[in-house]
Amino acid sequence: MRHLWILFTVGSITNLHFTSSFPMSTGSENIGFIGLGIMGTEMAGRLLSEGVAGTSSSNALYIWNRSKDKCFSLQDKFKEKVIIVCETPKEVVQGCSVTFSMLSTPEASREVFFADENGVLAGIQEGKAIVDCATLAEIDMRNMNECVIEKGGRFLEAPVSGSKVPAATGQLIFLCSGSKTLFEEVLPTGFKAMGKASHFFGEDVGDGTRAKLVINALMAANMGKAYFHCLYTS
Repeated sequence: MRHLWILFTVGSITNLHFTSSFPMSTGSENIGFIGLGIMGTEMAGRLLSEGVAGTSSSNALYIWNRSKDKCFSLQDKFKEKVIIVCETPKEVVQGCSVTFSMLSTPEASREVFFADENGVLAGIQEGKAIVDCATLAEIDMRNMNECVIEKGGRFLEAPVSGSKVPAATGQLIFLCSGSKTLFEEVLPTGFKAMGKASHFFGEDVGDGTRAKLVINALMAANMGKAYFHCLYTS
């Protein structure tokens, strides 16, 4: 029944929050971004180009990536913006009120998050918040959420539906669960800059991941139908 509820919600207007109905707000706090891969680079770029981060020294974009070259490339692309390249994920989290994370694999996410002295979790304290936009296993999202809460922080599971082009043009869809207050804070700023719609499924972390799996299944089914239609009508 739970999976059916998620499927119904994704396909209806009920319980959906569309970012287009909210005004842009630049804010005055530093914002973090961890993971500058194919998706992360474009998403971080949207935060900069839309004025959500990098507008001043008190609204800098703190970034970290395993390969520093990608950090420097982002700085070169946005020379007029205030971008701080950090040595560790911990430094990003410590320097920002909200940190977005978009790492490429579950293994990379676990390693970066739980790294003993310099990982994401090491930088968490009261007042810090993590928005994880990667597609991970439900158990990984729950573990991260529990660890962040134990240290006084807030956590939002926010896997995205979309690829490189939607990421570059701000057309991603965020499928969220976890801290409702955090969702409401990033909705008119970061989510609006990076996406065309954001959906909140409740405070039970794992629901966002399940919604992403449902969407993937529907997309695969539609592609299969299109393939067989072409095959038998050509």
